[in-house]
Amino acid sequence: MKKLLLTIMILSGICLNADEYKKNKIACDNGDVKACNTLGTLYDGGYDYKLAKTYYKKACDGGNADGCANLGKRYEPATGRQKQYAKSIKLYEKACDAGSALGCAYLGSMYELANGIKKDFSKAIELYEKSCGGGSALGCGYLGNMYDHAKGVKEDDLKAEELYAKSCYGGSGIGCYNLAVMYYEAQSADSDHSVVKSLFREACGLGEILGCKNYRLLSKE
Repeated sequence: MKKLLLTIMILSGICLNADEYKKNKIACDNGDVKACNTLGTLYDGGYDYKLAKTYYKKACDGGNADGCANLGKRYEPATGRQKQYAKSIKLYEKACDAGSALGCAYLGSMYELANGIKKDFSKAIELYEKSCGGGSALGCGYLGNMYDHAKGVKEDDLKAEELYAKSCYGGSGIGCYNLAVMYYEAQSADSDHSVVKSLFREACGLGEILGCKNYRLLSKE
């Protein structure tokens, strides 16, 4: 049953993006590496990670920095074994150095979480600032979390809120989710949670699973 549902999800994802898929497939085959990266994201969204990796690699090999960042994400180990992060880190470094704000965000998270590399909050913040300044909504969300939880910087709720909002409005589910949590924790039990619910719903729509869960919980109140 689970396999059937996954197959349906894959087919639905590809069907919904049929025109986009066709357009980018033609462009990628004709040497447009940006289109190869976009094609990889379409397969990623359709849960075909093998093909996603194939097109990310084609994009990265062709000089597309975001393609390298996305390829690195695909290589991240599910088990979290430290040595297995080496390939991802190398790709994130390549992506970030080549101007990928997304690559800088991913690389920063390696330093923050000590995944395959020594924990270094200062380095993580530096990379998140570069990422956020470069237009990555994810990078802004990660940077907001550093201020929210005093990781390498003095706790600053206003700065965290500003960064979460920027992240959320930029299309990052993490930004919307963290902003919702911040607002929820600042409210009393009998408060109207309409704004919080709206943010959790937005986070859910952007793929943040906990946003879906919390939206359902608040909807029952």
